[in-house]
Order: sequence, then structure tokens, then C-alpha cells
Amino acid sequence: MPKLVDHNARREEIARATWTVIQKYGIDGVRLRDIADQVGFTTGVFSHYFRDKGSLLRYAFNLSFERINENLASSNKSVSSGLKQFRDALVALVPDNRNPASVAFISMCFGIRNLNDPLLMADYKKKRKQYSQLLKSYLSDAEAQHEIRIGQITDDALDLSFAVLDGVCIAALQNPSSYPRKRAIKIIDTMIDDLIYRDSQMSSANQVN
Repeated sequence: MPKLVDHNARREEIARATWTVIQKYGIDGVRLRDIADQVGFTTGVFSHYFRDKGSLLRYAFNLSFERINENLASSNKSVSSGLKQFRDALVALVPDNRNPASVAFISMCFGIRNLNDPLLMADYKKKRKQYSQLLKSYLSDAEAQHEIRIGQITDDALDLSFAVLDGVCIAALQNPSSYPRKRAIKIIDTMIDDLIYRDSQMSSANQVN
């Protein structure tokens, strides 16, 4: 009797092998032969699961974001503070140069690569929008818990958060010795502290007026 194959598990296995190849050669250096070597079968198997290399890369990217969300949901189970959840969600996307196998590292590699791939860009924008909504919900929780009063500046706060996040992540990938993960996280914490400070200043000004 032939052995039953879990096709979803096989697709994920291939995607994880793709992550490994990306760690070694970058996205532009990905070859199906190298991925096949990682999982131990011939390149002909790919056609059973992916239309082409582009569809494989998009699946690998989407899987990396799913894993980030799963890790975040797991770590936030015992966290009630909306502001801490907001902070943790930003930190979850910071790549760790000491661990290029991390999903955050892989996701950021795709984030840079999507500028040259319209289909990957569409997937990236979709995931970014979903993550933005998640961050917005954490800010709403923080506001409800009186940790911060954002009101009408929520969209500005999100734009600022992503701008800072993108900057430190790109810097961490381009110059890891100057931007270790610890420093990137410190910059994010400074941004959040500044956001709280500006909010309190606005609140005081409104009370005076």
C-alpha cells in the first residue's frame, strides 16, 4: 500500500527548506536544486505543489508571517496590557542577526525583495494591512486601559511605528554589527516612550484650552 502524503505538511517542509536557502544565498540566489537538496528529493516534485518558483517564494513569505502571528499570539496569552502587546508586536518583526533562521529575519528579507516583484508586493501589502489592524487593536486596548490616549492620532501613531520599524530592520540587515537586535528594540522603546509623552502633552494642552 502506497504511503499517504500530507500535502500541506510537504508544502510547509519545502517552504522551510526555502528559508534555509535564503539564509545562505539570499532570495535572488534561491535555486530549486538547492531546496531539493535540503528536503532530499528531486526538483520534479516541486511541480506537484507549486506552479513556479515565484509561487513557492510567495508561499514561503506568507508562511513566515503566519509563524510570526502564531508566536505573537502564544506569547501574548498571559499579557493583558494593550501597550505591551503593541510593543511586543513591533519587536516580533525585528530580525535577529544572530539567528538568521528566525521567521522575522526571513520576513524582512522578503519585505526588501518585494519592491522588485509585483505579486510578492501584493502579498506583502495584504499582510502589512492585517498587521496594521492588529497593532491598531492593541492601541485601542491601551486607550481603554488608560495607558495612553491616542484619539484622532491613531493612524499617525501607526505610520510612525512602521516607519521606525522599517528603518531599524533595514539597518539591522545592512549593518548588523552597528544595529544588533538589542539596539533596534531600544529604538522602538524610545519611539513608544515618545508617543506616550507627546500624547500626555497634547492632553495637558487640551485641558488648558
